[in-house]
Amino acid sequence: MILSENMDGSIENYTLKVFCSNRFNMKWRLIIILFLSVNLLYACTSHHVKTARKTRGVYHRVKAGDTLWSIAKAYNINVQDVAEANNITDPKLIAQNSIIFIPDANQVIDDVISSVSEKRSSAKTTQKEGEAPAVKSRKEEMPVDKAPVKTDDISSKDVPKSKVKVPSKEDSKSRKRKDIENISALTGRLPPGNAAEQKAETKSKGKNGGEEPEKLKFDKGRFIWPVKGKVRSGFGIQPNGMYNNGIKIAAREGTPVLAAASGTVIFSNSLKDYGDTIIIKHEDNYATVYTNLSKRIVKTDDLIKKGGRIALLGSPENKGEAYLNFEIRHKNKARNPLFFLP
Repeated sequence: MILSENMDGSIENYTLKVFCSNRFNMKWRLIIILFLSVNLLYACTSHHVKTARKTRGVYHRVKAGDTLWSIAKAYNINVQDVAEANNITDPKLIAQNSIIFIPDANQVIDDVISSVSEKRSSAKTTQKEGEAPAVKSRKEEMPVDKAPVKTDDISSKDVPKSKVKVPSKEDSKSRKRKDIENISALTGRLPPGNAAEQKAETKSKGKNGGEEPEKLKFDKGRFIWPVKGKVRSGFGIQPNGMYNNGIKIAAREGTPVLAAASGTVIFSNSLKDYGDTIIIKHEDNYATVYTNLSKRIVKTDDLIKKGGRIALLGSPENKGEAYLNFEIRHKNKARNPLFFLP
């Protein structure tokens, strides 16, 4: 904006004056209007996250012996991400010949078991190369001139009977236990062949022959359902190849939409193609997104409690069934709401 000073000392907006004058070129008027329109559109949509998008990835066909853990390991992806993207709440239920979508992967791995074995062998080799040199035994460190005398060179006559002590079974067990404790303290592991270690290793090893498979995480108490209804469209990859960042919950038009958790409203506005939209920020870097609303009850910066009304559900698309687009995000990453809703 350009300001100019008149002869009488008053200040006026020179840009506005020129813009409105007949001398100003119509072409430049259109350019300025277009520039302002683009900025306004960006300001309105900068807080919004699309509910569906195209994403990179491959489709993996489950073969005999494959598990969800081994598949995730082979593709170097978190097993939680694979489970959420495919709506898998129980890894044991994946069946042979079923199709699993692997987000962000660019190449299909045909032999998962061999791939995991190679990765494990490579990791062990790397660990061996990085290990510190073995600690020398006390016998190796002892100077030659101070080496212990062999017991065969000592006559039994040279040792007083009063000082000869035959170790009992309890002493042997105590000494063995102490040796085990010393080895454990130095190496962080029990000696090979120890029954306790074998039991622990057997417990920690799963069907994959390696470390214990990572368990899926659920947080069912953090959020509540924003509306009551049936889930018409799930999270993750869809039959048309699109990737949903949330879920669609069918409900009657005008149904009250509730805040899934307590938080602060950081966006409340209308968006093209999505209707009225509300985004609420919660503790622990979580956020929830609500789209396809008809009437927004809250505004930006409002504090809202869990279960509080924030809007009414919008009208159905093309005279079809009304639904709510609902997303849960953690650190701006879309998460599967079904892993959080009770």
